[in-house]
Amino acid sequence: MNILLQRCRTLISQLRKNYQIKDAKDLLNETVLFLNNSIQNQTDGLHVLSIICHDLAGLYNLPFFNNSEIMNHQFFIIVSNTFMMLLTKLTFIRLTKQDIQCFDDISLLIRNLCLNRNIISSNFYIDNNEKFNPNNKEKFNVISYEKIFFTKSFVEKFVRIIDNDIAINYYEPYHIKYRIIDRLLRLCIKLKHIDHKLILDAVMKCLESKIYKKLYTTIDLRQPILTPQQSFFMYQCPKFIRLCSDKRQNDISQKLSEPLINLSSDIFANQLPVIYEEHARIQAISWYIELLNHFALTPSTRVQFIKRIDFGKTIVDQMIEILQTESLIKSVREHAESFHTDVALMSYAITLLYNLTFENKIFWDLKTKNVIATCKKLFNAKDKTIQFASRTLDAILNQKEINEIDSPSVVARSYLYFIENTIDDITLTYHGIKLDGILTNLETIVHNDDIKEEITNDGEGIPLIARCAYESNFDIETIQRPALEIISAISFANDSAIEQIKENDILMDHIKKLSDRNDKDQEITANRILWKVEQETEFILNQKVEKKRRQTIIKKKFKEEEAIYQYVRGDYHIEINDDYLPGKFDVMLSYCHSDKEICSKIYTHLNAEDFGQVLFHERDIDTIHPRYMAKAIECSSIVIICFSNKYEQSYACRLEAEYAKKRQRTIIAVKLEPGYDAKGWLEDIIDTTYIDFTKSEFTSACTQLIKKIYETNEENNNI
Repeated sequence: MNILLQRCRTLISQLRKNYQIKDAKDLLNETVLFLNNSIQNQTDGLHVLSIICHDLAGLYNLPFFNNSEIMNHQFFIIVSNTFMMLLTKLTFIRLTKQDIQCFDDISLLIRNLCLNRNIISSNFYIDNNEKFNPNNKEKFNVISYEKIFFTKSFVEKFVRIIDNDIAINYYEPYHIKYRIIDRLLRLCIKLKHIDHKLILDAVMKCLESKIYKKLYTTIDLRQPILTPQQSFFMYQCPKFIRLCSDKRQNDISQKLSEPLINLSSDIFANQLPVIYEEHARIQAISWYIELLNHFALTPSTRVQFIKRIDFGKTIVDQMIEILQTESLIKSVREHAESFHTDVALMSYAITLLYNLTFENKIFWDLKTKNVIATCKKLFNAKDKTIQFASRTLDAILNQKEINEIDSPSVVARSYLYFIENTIDDITLTYHGIKLDGILTNLETIVHNDDIKEEITNDGEGIPLIARCAYESNFDIETIQRPALEIISAISFANDSAIEQIKENDILMDHIKKLSDRNDKDQEITANRILWKVEQETEFILNQKVEKKRRQTIIKKKFKEEEAIYQYVRGDYHIEINDDYLPGKFDVMLSYCHSDKEICSKIYTHLNAEDFGQVLFHERDIDTIHPRYMAKAIECSSIVIICFSNKYEQSYACRLEAEYAKKRQRTIIAVKLEPGYDAKGWLEDIIDTTYIDFTKSEFTSACTQLIKKIYETNEENNNI
């Protein structure tokens, strides 16, 4: 045995210096020969196998491990069978010292090979023949270390150990079972071809166990390192659920959320006072909050977080308390590393709040708490997730100040960073942030014109969002629709935005297809984009041509049944006199549908005056094709903009107002909302003077408006 070990170590030394396939084969052949001849002396066999596996584990980076002859060598079959035998033995009887050492060394070799040398060996002609018969592929041995070691029977045995032993029986914290099972589960998370569904239920059982609860209520956060038992239950099991349960996320979140949220009372009561101590190892609390955040990604489970768990506090209250800790705020301003304990804790806490805002009750609860002030303190955090979540919360919880977002360039880059990192991920999630949530919030934040420009100026901004809009694998309602709305918003940024959208052929083809579909929401948005990008310029040109043509023709008597806006198909309610009289003129009301009640009353008063006609669209302007809106403005000499916060936020209203400005129509502004002042794009369009319906009695305000209309018309006639 000693001669063999000396010979093997000589070969391993040669491999380290100048590896040769022949040397590797010699090493494995001699080892197999010895093992076959030492069946009667299992201890010696395990000892040799342990040493060889330990030494080979340090050579995992050498290319010979990818050689098909090496991968198919009998040595690895022996390693696999021995590992299975020790796994079985682990379940039923006490392992000897030699068993434990061999088990440890084999598991180390398996981990290193599967993680670093798990290249599938296949036949050259299969890989390079485009027209091969798929049935012939079975004739060739397609192999990888994952397939060698993680057979179905091995995985089933591994699952039984977790399910029937680890999740039920309590062993001392450093027991070999925890060390091996922890290492194997860690490996299973990273392997791509293993059937994770077989393992999920067993891991869930561990998180529902009394052991998991006991560990969290008894852990000493001051201890220097975690035990293998703590690592398995508190880190690996939650990590497996987060990363390997995407196809069952809703089901698992429904099952685990309530019992694990109920644990928070004991966990926070025992551990929150300790986490504020300097040098406390708070990863364990971070992992728990990270798991809660995974549940918060499932809409149906968010309502569970409303429960009051401890002294009348909710989990939301506990997260706010963590985020308001000055020592932690100071720390995240100094450290950017995601593995830094303070950064991880603050990142998971604010991400949990971010994801819970998609539950309406929690959103309105957060608006009443001092969350915005806390978020502003985290703007200067170095971690990108903390920056993203804190700035997003500040914006969405204070929507009326959307035009005053702090550092819009930072916000825009943050959103694009998270879109880029989620869009190609199989779970569409990055650091607990989901793509659909990013787009939902960006749909709100992009109302800020600086955000629009920053996205436009970023070379990858529009293409990234465009992919979300047109790639067919994305959900229509939660990803494609909001992405299209964002593209629509960005089209208002500047000429560069319009050109980038127009030059994106895949996006434009998608938009044109949507405009022809019977899709209420996306068709309307698509029509708005097409109008902004292509049709508006052409329409204006045609209007100029038509105007010149009409100037050469004697005006005919105006008849209602021949009016151009009769073809608006009910989009506008039009009142006109029987005859068009010289000196009469047209007035149009531009308003947001949410203000329809008061605008309808204004229309009634105006219609009683001796105007040529008053145009008033009965339908929601967001549902009207831009072409009909433009035709109505072309027929009007005065446009009354009835503005409010809702008007400012409506892209259909903006399209209408900007078109009126572009066509040099006289604009009279009417203020409808108390305490609201025009901002951003709207401030650039309307005059600083306006008729204020919020401070005057309605009839009196209407009188002022009518007077203003007559005065304006007289001024226009004198020009």
